[in-house]
Amino acid sequence: MLRSVTVQKIYLKLYFSFFLILISHFTFSQGTQIKILGADEFEYNDQRDVKLKTLTGNVKLQQDDVFLFCDKAILNEENNSLDANGNVVIRQDTVVIHSDHLFYDGTNRKAILTGNVVLTDSKMILKTSALDYDLNTKIASYKTGGVLTSDTTTLTSKIGYYYANTNDVYFKNDVKVDSKQFNLTADTLRFNSETRTAYFLGPTNINSDSTNIFCEGGFYDTENDVAQFTTKAIMLNLPNVLKADSMWYDKKIGHGKSSGNINWTDTAQHLTILADHAWYENNANNILAVGHTLFISEDGEDSLFMTADTLHSVEDSATAKRSFSAYHHVKIFKSDLQALCDSLYYSDDDSMFRLYQNPVIWLEDNQMTADTVRIQMSNRKPEKFELIKSSFMISQADTCLYNQAKGKNITGFFESGKLHHMFIEGNGESIYYAADDSGAFIGVNKIVCSNMIIYTDSNKVSRIKFISKPDGTMYPINQAPKDELKLKDFIWLDNERPKNRFELREK
Repeated sequence: MLRSVTVQKIYLKLYFSFFLILISHFTFSQGTQIKILGADEFEYNDQRDVKLKTLTGNVKLQQDDVFLFCDKAILNEENNSLDANGNVVIRQDTVVIHSDHLFYDGTNRKAILTGNVVLTDSKMILKTSALDYDLNTKIASYKTGGVLTSDTTTLTSKIGYYYANTNDVYFKNDVKVDSKQFNLTADTLRFNSETRTAYFLGPTNINSDSTNIFCEGGFYDTENDVAQFTTKAIMLNLPNVLKADSMWYDKKIGHGKSSGNINWTDTAQHLTILADHAWYENNANNILAVGHTLFISEDGEDSLFMTADTLHSVEDSATAKRSFSAYHHVKIFKSDLQALCDSLYYSDDDSMFRLYQNPVIWLEDNQMTADTVRIQMSNRKPEKFELIKSSFMISQADTCLYNQAKGKNITGFFESGKLHHMFIEGNGESIYYAADDSGAFIGVNKIVCSNMIIYTDSNKVSRIKFISKPDGTMYPINQAPKDELKLKDFIWLDNERPKNRFELREK
């Protein structure tokens, strides 16, 4: 009798196993139910309105394009849900997820995975303690912290969203990125594992070698080492600081470009360049700027301002000394010095400004022109100037009266920041208005002398020393011929003189 009952139980168990497999194959192949592919053991429990199937050992299940594996699963066929434990694996196309536990809603195709969750696709690995995955949209999310690894790049955050269809992962809250190229912290970031590109979606701080970058938008292509930084972008490569609306940088070649509200500063030398657009290299140590440019050399309350169509600054990597070039429509304003020219060069090596192509400089009341002008600086103050070829100096004695001196070359010397005397060398000529003790003009001297020295007091001509055989005429002030009152090539350019720093960038 006992043997008969045992045999009946065995047949009944086999019958139910066969029945479950048959029914599973028939109903679940419609794509809405979970299909049982196999397990070491089956157990069927019918508890009131709940029908549960317990599968143990090498459990394999399928729903449409999704395959499920685990050590043990409890399948609720009434609501098409599944609880799985032990070595859980979900496989959908190229996405594979491992975990300790799984709850799966087969009707809505949504999975909740907990415990040592690892999601992998062909490009990256994502690890977290708990993950929600929608198998319809192929979107996964975590809110308990996660770590993504793609090649040599590691990303961490408290909250994350993974989009399998686009290979995008969105990271939020305490985002950190570590790679060979850079380290990054951010509030929000998107990373594409296919292109290995990080997109900045909020305040972001990037550290790369000796360079720090702040921005609120842009991207970093880790595959090609190309980046763009937008919205309040700042690049710090001390002592240099670069700010712009938008920056683009190719690290492999060390070149970049910026657009919009350019503000470049050398904090060590207190130099600033403003512009609309800029190209730079060597982490902004070298910069070429165009569009509404303005160069500022800070010196307390008496800074030097310069503008041009193009400004170019280069730093010598060996000596850290800097040089500047300015091209076309160059204008300079300083309280005691103004200048115009078509091109200019300055180098820290000799602290000298070189002005080319129709240069004009104004020192207090003195206007000077030549083919080339050199201004030697010392402690940011003029020490000496040289007017080379076709040199001409003019100062206004009265409304229509001008003291003048010209020659082949003129060299001027400063004492305590004030022009002290000038040496005229070769083909010297001068017109000088003499005055009595009351300051009234009594005559005009017109003298030709190869070489002469002009002395100044408070930047005004005080006396002239003639070095070799002067030939001149002294005219009473009311008897001087009008055609004798101006030297050849005289031109008064006061209307072109920069009046203040603000007009330099005006068009």
